Amino acid sequence: MKIEVNCERIRGNAESIVAFCAAQNIEVVAVTKGVCGHPEVVRAMLAGGVKRLGESRLKHVRRLREAGIDVDIMMLRLPALSEVDDVVRLTQGSLNSQVKTVRALSDAAQAQGVTHQVILMIDVGDRREGVMPAKAVSVAKQMARLPGIAFVGVGANVSCIGGVQPTHENTQLLVDVAEEIEHNLGIPLPIISGGNTSSLFLLANDEMPARVNQLRIGEGILRGADPNGRWKLPTPYQDAFSVIAEVIELEEKPSLPEGPILFDAFGRKPHWQDLGIRQRAVLDLGEQDLYVSGLTPKRSGVNIIGASSDHLVVDVTDAQPPVQLGDELQFAPNYAALATGMASHSVTHILKPIGV
Repeated sequence: MKIEVNCERIRGNAESIVAFCAAQNIEVVAVTKGVCGHPEVVRAMLAGGVKRLGESRLKHVRRLREAGIDVDIMMLRLPALSEVDDVVRLTQGSLNSQVKTVRALSDAAQAQGVTHQVILMIDVGDRREGVMPAKAVSVAKQMARLPGIAFVGVGANVSCIGGVQPTHENTQLLVDVAEEIEHNLGIPLPIISGGNTSSLFLLANDEMPARVNQLRIGEGILRGADPNGRWKLPTPYQDAFSVIAEVIELEEKPSLPEGPILFDAFGRKPHWQDLGIRQRAVLDLGEQDLYVSGLTPKRSGVNIIGASSDHLVVDVTDAQPPVQLGDELQFAPNYAALATGMASHSVTHILKPIGV
């Protein structure tokens, strides 16, 4: 199977998002983890006007550095104590919540003769990373006084673990915490990193608190879409990526399995509807390649039935045009399918360069 990537469309989406945010004095940190730091995709983001990148895995940061990409990179996943030396060496800043970790970053920064920027993450409701607001001033005081550390701001993240959506209220809570820190520490905080692609909805509805001046945007650039489908982003393309798989079997079969039903290869208990005899195609794609549930067929009349480790079964009875053995069927991936597919070693990446 293959993933086809149109870099010109990613460049166009980046340009649109950067302009949309700049109109409200918000910096875009382009999140590259969805493409595993693929250098050509990242160059398309940079060509669209992005000035700073965000990445969650050091191996992807190394990939970017080895490709000659030397712009500022922010470490998005909280650094592990075991990797602080590389975090300081490869990135200019990181999101943090643990004082012990920032002390270790401080030691690494002093040893390397550099200053490492730290943003304190605040949990405003989603219950992933971040300290609770009541602890923020105490934690900030300890982080801000460490040598080799530039305490530059606060950040928050929602809509990832808890499914909490960004609102004016929970984003304003982040701003309130920032201003409390400024008052107690007597220092300005130049960065208030207010969220991710889902937070663009607040901008569109004029609900973003005025002091938020940074957003970390991945899906909005890569897919040109709001994760929750609430509105159409000001992006020209929603189809920069296509998942392509080949038909390796084409047979008419009963739609109901025959025999006692237990669990499938991934521990799920499927439920079937009797639709009679249907034409089914088996494709060379499976759950081991990517998150199959995140695929939408592009050919009319094709419907996904299910998948095992390395086979995808689709109903093609009503497909237009009709499906033939050896055909390549295309699917639109959501963010989960894109991220897992780009990380898969069994997937071939085909890139159309900028300008094509």
